[in-house]
Amino acid sequence: MFTKITEQRFKNYISEERSRFKGTLYGSLSDLKKDLLSKFESAIAEGPEESIQRVITDNPYLINYVFPDTGHHGVWVFPKRMIRSQQANGTPGLIPDYLVVAKNSLGYTWQIVELKRRDTQFSNANGKSFSSAGQKSIVQAATYITDFSQYIETIRSNVGIQEIIQPQNIIIVIGDSRMETQEQKARRSEFEHLAPRVKVSTYDRIRRGLENDLRFKP
Repeated sequence: MFTKITEQRFKNYISEERSRFKGTLYGSLSDLKKDLLSKFESAIAEGPEESIQRVITDNPYLINYVFPDTGHHGVWVFPKRMIRSQQANGTPGLIPDYLVVAKNSLGYTWQIVELKRRDTQFSNANGKSFSSAGQKSIVQAATYITDFSQYIETIRSNVGIQEIIQPQNIIIVIGDSRMETQEQKARRSEFEHLAPRVKVSTYDRIRRGLENDLRFKP
């Protein structure tokens, strides 16, 4: 026997979810508005990742579209949260674009999401080498994985959340799959097989996911 979900019960549920992880921005499917697609496409057209980041930060559910296995559950987002301060020897601190808690049928996972330029692909056009932005993002991903392995307690202290665990994935969002050559698509796929904890997604994936979900909005 199914229990009818009233509007008030749903509002109470969303309110509870929003407060589940202190200091986060919460995004759910119910937050999506019809005009969000045009806002996101305009931000992509502008080019710099700062424009895209503003739209994503204001609409954190968009991050859900870059995850491989979260379905339509909500997401909890820490934008620009420092996980490592600058060290005494001058080594710069670490501030990922987004530290994210994602939810699926098995529970909660932690993810790191890094935004790169929309007009730069992960590898060069001939597919024989990674682009400059691609190389830098690989180094960033490796640094995040190492720091979480070695300094997890410090990261928990810096973020202020004791529940933090090793991130399941480091997700790099870069380029547009519609503009990739077949060689670029092949290199991106091969890299993910080589480094399974580093996922390389594109802004077009977010656009397609959003466009699909908005078809069901009244």
